[in-house]
Amino acid sequence: MKVLFICKFNVGRSQIAESFFNKFTRRHHAISAGIDSYYLKKYGNKISDIPHEPVLDVMSEIGINMTKKKIKMVNKKMVKNSNIIIALMRKDRAKKDLPKYILSSPKFRIWETKDVSGRQNISSMIEAHRRNRNKIQNLVKKLTAQLEK
Repeated sequence: MKVLFICKFNVGRSQIAESFFNKFTRRHHAISAGIDSYYLKKYGNKISDIPHEPVLDVMSEIGINMTKKKIKMVNKKMVKNSNIIIALMRKDRAKKDLPKYILSSPKFRIWETKDVSGRQNISSMIEAHRRNRNKIQNLVKKLTAQLEK
């Protein structure tokens, strides 16, 4: 089973979900991608082309190293090659931001999570990433348990 996790920029939520999924199961595989290329345009192939630093911090708190992850953009091939597609965002944002080829796919699901981008205060940003991390961890545990049956 191949799972594609999608979020806005692929610097947080989808990377977290991919990391948990691939940690919790060896029979299945996940990848992640973003729908907006802001960070790729800003940083290109520089060292900053990795998940958002506060995300790295909250994942390292629980022993998961994501420093080797790279930002990826979603494409039709990823969608076609996936058995399950999960967008980690609010439903209203998904309807507005996701391409029709994703929204119309019978493989598509939404896990409602908050976008942390745009927060100025680092401590509130880290706390928001922790909340997302914990919620995503629980959702991924449930999904992997279902797939392992």
